Amino acid sequence: MLKKICLGLLFITLGELVHAQESKLDSTALMILDKMSGMFGEMKSIGFTTNVSKDVVYAEDFYIKEFGSSKVKLVGPNKFLVRATGEQKDDLYTYNGSQVSYYSFRNNIYTIADAPDNLIETIDWLYTEFGIELTLADMFYPTFSTDFAAEMDYIEFLGVTHIAGERVFHIGAANEFATFQLWISDDGYYLPIKTLITYLEEGSSHQFETDFNDWELNMEYPASMFEFLPPPGAEQITWISKD
Repeated sequence: MLKKICLGLLFITLGELVHAQESKLDSTALMILDKMSGMFGEMKSIGFTTNVSKDVVYAEDFYIKEFGSSKVKLVGPNKFLVRATGEQKDDLYTYNGSQVSYYSFRNNIYTIADAPDNLIETIDWLYTEFGIELTLADMFYPTFSTDFAAEMDYIEFLGVTHIAGERVFHIGAANEFATFQLWISDDGYYLPIKTLITYLEEGSSHQFETDFNDWELNMEYPASMFEFLPPPGAEQITWISKD
């Protein structure tokens, strides 16, 4: 699961990292994560926007910060639309239940491929076959809290704080590969507000931070939104597996 997750940074000291190996799984933190997962399991559709900052390799042991954003619509059990923009891309992904399409606005190229018949398998297939990571898709699975707890050595409720005036629950987690923070709304919906990760690698660490905004819950999206029609003059390319 964690090969796909991009959650957030929990910057902790060496002493805290040693403490993290004590396999502490805080019951309050797990309850909050269960509430979030349960809420997503009950939703027919969700929409949101994200703002992302991430460290990318510029030279050996040297990372630079890049910024991006995305607009996401997920409709169970088998539709999504993701518009992802960044410093080097402006891409559209759509899934209509049988096919996934990709379109690059920068290059006016597109490709279409047959896909599995549900969201979960399709999102996993995109990563496994093509190395494509959709925005924090793992978080919106009904089994997220169970999967997350199974991967972590340490999960703790860090208290209540405020982000942009909104009261949020603060959760920290860690394993041998990464450290995490999650901020989840304290408004009955238990929506993620911010996530942050540090990937721990020998000699250097790098971060990935995501802010969530503009939530839409149980909206009725038209089916045509998830159908892709190539723009005039767009060139079709072949989608090649990373293997």
